[in-house]
Amino acid sequence: MATMTDIAQEAGVSLSTVSYALSGKRPISESTRTRIDAAIEKLQYHPTASARALALKRTSLLGLAVPQRPDVDDHVIMEFVGSILSAAHEEDYDVLLVTAEDRARTLRIVEEGKVDALIVMDLVEDDERIPSLARLHSPVVLIGNPQNAGGLACVDFDFLAGAMLAVRELHSRGASRIAMLKPPSAGPDGPVPTYARRARLGYAMACAELGIDSEVIEVPATPEAITAFVQEQILAGARFDGLVVHHEPALAMLGRAISGAGIAYPDEVQVVAIAPTDVAMNGPWEVSAVDLPIPSIGRTSVAMAVERLSAHDVPAHSRLLSPTFVPRATTRP
Repeated sequence: MATMTDIAQEAGVSLSTVSYALSGKRPISESTRTRIDAAIEKLQYHPTASARALALKRTSLLGLAVPQRPDVDDHVIMEFVGSILSAAHEEDYDVLLVTAEDRARTLRIVEEGKVDALIVMDLVEDDERIPSLARLHSPVVLIGNPQNAGGLACVDFDFLAGAMLAVRELHSRGASRIAMLKPPSAGPDGPVPTYARRARLGYAMACAELGIDSEVIEVPATPEAITAFVQEQILAGARFDGLVVHHEPALAMLGRAISGAGIAYPDEVQVVAIAPTDVAMNGPWEVSAVDLPIPSIGRTSVAMAVERLSAHDVPAHSRLLSPTFVPRATTRP
């Protein structure tokens, strides 16, 4: 591996001149810079990460705290990770992944200067990490919208507005008995993801606005549970003619159960999911959806982190991405 000394010898300049050229600390002539650049290209020189960090006064790394709990949807999580990796690459940053549940390590990589900024996924209400994250000197961006963000920057999809839009679209197409389908809660004292709280609130607000009853039904993502729900709540008594599904792992199972029961959609029941496009299009049906723009959320989180790195006086603020309804086969025209 070539060193700075090799570059100096090849270019016929001093070691300090090479250092100045790479760090930009002092001006050098154009002819000297041309010789140094040619030597770097010929010898395929790549500065070590530590040397580059010292010269630039930054690591060129963004930390990303990724959840690894059994109840998270790995497919969705990896969509977030992929979008953040792509956006960071465009900003000339790499990404260091850390397990979100390892709180001590998450804080340590920032406190030890291993990353320039930190992005934290999967926020819950009253998240115990927030006070410690708020004390860090490096920029922190939360993917989520907790009621108390501790003064930290936040970005998320507007789940409240998205759930309201889903109910309104179903109602405008003739549905009047609209339920929300969601995963089982973690219990009365368990963590509540910020998106789950806001989606549930938006559903209830839209039902109240339209003067219709609201009912939130928690169903495990198993074929048996989904089939039982369809048989008991849709087929037998036709309790519901509209479903807002905020339960991505159950969506394909729901399509198979509805088709298997001989229920015609969208004539007998209409369905709107709050989900990314690939999830809504995957499985036995093409589901109308309030699109969850994961790539945009990921890119925005990187943009906010980089913005705060380049201008330290930028105040922390929240950005909520507006919902869009995409009609497909599960709703009427």
